[in-house]
Parts: sequence; C-alpha cells; structure tokens
Amino acid sequence: MKKYIIPLLFLLLLSGCSSKAAAKDIKTLSDIKQPNNEASVKSTNKQTDSNYNLTSLNIVLPANWNLDTSDKVQYKFADEKGKTRGWVSSMKYEEDFDFSKVKPNHSSIINDEYIDIPLGKCRLVTLDADNGTAASGITGTHNDYYAIISLKDKIIYVLEFSQNDKKPQTKEQFKEILNNLSFK
Repeated sequence: MKKYIIPLLFLLLLSGCSSKAAAKDIKTLSDIKQPNNEASVKSTNKQTDSNYNLTSLNIVLPANWNLDTSDKVQYKFADEKGKTRGWVSSMKYEEDFDFSKVKPNHSSIINDEYIDIPLGKCRLVTLDADNGTAASGITGTHNDYYAIISLKDKIIYVLEFSQNDKKPQTKEQFKEILNNLSFK
C-alpha cells in the first residue's frame, strides 16, 4: 500500500496541486446544478413588471409543507417529509406559449383543460409520466400536473406538481394550491 501512496503524493507535488487549491475547486452538491427538465423554464423576473414576479406571488401550501425560495429562478415546495412535490417558475409573457418548452421527456398529455382560479384563467395539463428512460420500457407510472397562468403582457407562471401517483386526490390537492394563489 505504501508503495502506491508515495508515488501518488510525488505526482501531486509535481503537478503543483495543494490541498487548499484542490478544496477550492471542489463543489458541494448544492453548488452543482443538475440538468433536468425544470431547467428549461427560466425566470425572467428582471424583464417583467416589478409587480409580477416570483417574489410577488403568495403561495399557500398544505399544513407542514415548506416553500423553498432560496433559488430566485424557481421556488420549490416540499411535503412534511421534505420531499419535493413541485415547483413554480416565471417567464416572460408570450402570446402563444408553447407547452413543449416545459413538458418533460417520457410523458404524454392525457388531459388539457382550462380552469378559473383567483389569478384568472389557468391551463391545467395532466401528463402520464414514467420514471424510466425510453430503453427501460417503463411507462405511465404516475401523473405530473402542470399549470400555466398567463397574465397578458406581463408574465407567465408555470407550476408543476406530483405525488408520483395516479390518485385523483393529488390533482385536487394541486387545484387547491392553485385556488389559493394570490399576489402579496
């Protein structure tokens, strides 16, 4: 074992690598942005009217749930066990918003409807989603719900919600969150 460590230390010294320099370049998991479908929804708070952005949105969640506002681009909400159940993001208003910008891979639309909520008309999309890659053959393991709230010439809010199930109660729980949205 010693015969391997000494040459390794020698190589590190030759390369000019010190433990402080190496530690400086190491990022924690919280520093690394993992690629995912959520990243395709970018907040444009700076481009919108200051009255319409994520910070002006009042989100009421079920008892013992938490709203994580540490990321200024996307707020996440977690259940009482700390498991992320959804997120909200905002983007610049587009007259003909294209849902494919936020629709995740490995899902298909099974319901697309409009509902009235206190903030106005809301497009509610139900996706038949799965947990696997195309090669896995896994299909339709749960539903994901997306709400698109467009405030004409102002902003678009996009919310996602899932309990990783297909229970009708999950959709109703999301509708309750949507019905409790307001501006601060």
